[in-house]
Amino acid sequence: MNSPDQALAPQGPGGPLQVSTGARLPAVGGYQPPAAPVRDEDVIDLRELWNVLMRRRWLIISVVSLALILALVATFVATPIYRSTLLLQIETEGQRVVDYGNVMPEEATGYRSNMDFYRTQYELLKSQALARRVIDQLGMKARDDGEAQGGGFMADMKSMVKGWLSSLSTTEVSAAAPRRADPEQATRIREERALLGRLTIEPVRDSRLVRIHFDSPDPVEAAEVANAIAANFVNLNLERRFEASAFAKRFLEEQLAQARVSLEESERRFATYAREREIVDTDKRLQITLDKLREMNVKLVTAQAGRIQAEAEYLGVTGTDGSTTMGVLESSLIQGLKQRRADLEAEYRDQLQVLKPNYPTMQQLRQRIDELDQQITQESAAIIGGLRARYEARALEEAKLARHIVELNEEALALQDRSTDFDTLKREVDTHRELYDGLLQRVKEVGVAAGAVNNNISVVDAARVPLAPFKPNLRLNLAIAIALGGFIGVLAAFLLEALDDTVRGAEDAESLIGAPVLTLIPKMETRDQDPGQTDIGLISFKDPKSAVAEAVRSLRTQLLFSTSEGAPNVLHFTSSLPGEGKTTTALNTAIAFAQAGSNVLLIDGDLRNPSLHRSLSLPNTGGLTNYLAGSAKPLEISQPTQVKRLFTITSGPLPPNPVELLASAKMVDLVSLASERFDMVIIDGPPVIGLADALVLANLSKATLFIVNAETTRRRDVGGAVKRLRQANANLLGGVMAKVGRAGKGYGYGYGYSYDYMYSYGHKGDDSKLPQQSPA
Repeated sequence: MNSPDQALAPQGPGGPLQVSTGARLPAVGGYQPPAAPVRDEDVIDLRELWNVLMRRRWLIISVVSLALILALVATFVATPIYRSTLLLQIETEGQRVVDYGNVMPEEATGYRSNMDFYRTQYELLKSQALARRVIDQLGMKARDDGEAQGGGFMADMKSMVKGWLSSLSTTEVSAAAPRRADPEQATRIREERALLGRLTIEPVRDSRLVRIHFDSPDPVEAAEVANAIAANFVNLNLERRFEASAFAKRFLEEQLAQARVSLEESERRFATYAREREIVDTDKRLQITLDKLREMNVKLVTAQAGRIQAEAEYLGVTGTDGSTTMGVLESSLIQGLKQRRADLEAEYRDQLQVLKPNYPTMQQLRQRIDELDQQITQESAAIIGGLRARYEARALEEAKLARHIVELNEEALALQDRSTDFDTLKREVDTHRELYDGLLQRVKEVGVAAGAVNNNISVVDAARVPLAPFKPNLRLNLAIAIALGGFIGVLAAFLLEALDDTVRGAEDAESLIGAPVLTLIPKMETRDQDPGQTDIGLISFKDPKSAVAEAVRSLRTQLLFSTSEGAPNVLHFTSSLPGEGKTTTALNTAIAFAQAGSNVLLIDGDLRNPSLHRSLSLPNTGGLTNYLAGSAKPLEISQPTQVKRLFTITSGPLPPNPVELLASAKMVDLVSLASERFDMVIIDGPPVIGLADALVLANLSKATLFIVNAETTRRRDVGGAVKRLRQANANLLGGVMAKVGRAGKGYGYGYGYSYDYMYSYGHKGDDSKLPQQSPA
């Protein structure tokens, strides 16, 4: 082992840890956490859903197993129930023996009407009246709910719940109405409900058939009740039709007697009135008068049309000179005179250019033109006179027709006045006679139809005694249990996943820390450890081939390339809460650097709950607190370990004021001296939580690594701790995810990496060829 004097011996430039200062990865001070991939909200991430189901698979399996156990128990303790089935045919209208209308309303042929009819029949099959007839016929007694449903554990539970609910309802009813119910009526209602509760009506789709199922613990009873229900349903249908016909016949006979009396009375009054007024027949005379009146009205309309036309022609010329009327324009004589005048007028104008108007020839022409004008005026006046005479003749004709129509109207009204009472009495007689004849015909039809009541319901297949129980159905119950258990399990899995606030994967940790995750340290199961090893803190030293050792070596490589100067020589490890693997990670990281040839000093900076001395199996009588609070020298508190080139300073006795000691100048001097004497100084600090210890150590270090437990650390704890470290100006170099589960648990970077993969250092049996790292 190395001595304490060798532990703090200065290390020259050619010390064990020499790294090249060539090309490095960019510094992480400006690291930007990876942005979450932009995803369409409408797209379901099937991979994420599958990861959730895999993480919660034991919960789902447990729920399904419990459901299967309950289904098995319920199936085997339940009483077998037998089901008997009867097939019934229901027609909308039965076979008609006579061609007479039925008293019952006939159903329409439309789809909606048929649906209403069949729904009515299905409800009648479940009526209490039908149930009472079956109970009275078979002498059945009320069963309790447990026996009716088959007994067993589930039936007992159901009966208990129903009893509790009925007790509550009974209490409310008794409080509202203190009147006590009839026990016999209550028993009858209970019997009817018990029978209807075991009855199932199943219409056959797209047909006029319906299946009647009845369940009972007794197979014989199941068949008897199903057949009794069908038989009583048919009888009830026939009884309703017969009672309706009988009632209709009695009613019609009463109405027929009343109609006969009314008819005889109306005939007597009609004969007396005709004899007193000596009325034979006024209908024919009145009809003749009405025909004349109708003919005169037609002629009057024609005369009015002619008068209106003549009046229009006459009035059209009374206000003009008469030369432009239609009669004048159509007269050939006037047209000839006008033509001759036009010729003379043209000749006059031609001569006027040569001769003067006083010239005899010119005067003769003017005289002839004036004579023609006079003739034209006379002829126009004659035509207008003819139009006036025509108008007056048409007006006289219209007046005569109007007077004649008035006379005919008076004559018709007089006839109607004389025959009003006569017609009233006659119509009354006709009405009573028609009513009496109709009632008489309907009474005869109902009498015949009542004797041939048609039946529209028939039994196709009678119910038989079932040979095997209908339920419980083991396969169905198990299928329901699997489906229901799977649904509840998946629902519970997604509910717990939604309530789970732990860090999920490296990407989630990077977004919270604001720095890259440098490595993933797997969780070591108990079966994976050496039976003689009680702590995994030295796993990198005891088992260099282990997954933890590989992960720590990966962390060491990441640290070497984390800055342009190589790995920070003062490195601080912390976490948000205790128990997240902080001390184990720090110790294994120190072992990895020591195995690479660096002189490493590991300081236990957790002065509240130290654990480094237990992992290294070293005494803790003297340590960091002895130096910070007393007069101990650094050489006195440093101890060598079983790992070559690895030295440690344990915490020492627990102080009452750890923050003041860590923030003292002596701690600064110790860290400065250690960084000069050792290639690497690693401080195992306390968790951040609500204390300032980790903040002080983060300021004393060149860089801080944040440890996240992949299974228990909550997002809000990580966020709060990182926020406090940032406020304290800590250099968060990166994060480390510790205790990462195996592949399939949804942790990592998403490419399915598993620490189960380990390349071999040699063939089995060649361990003697590997270099052995012996303790110093």
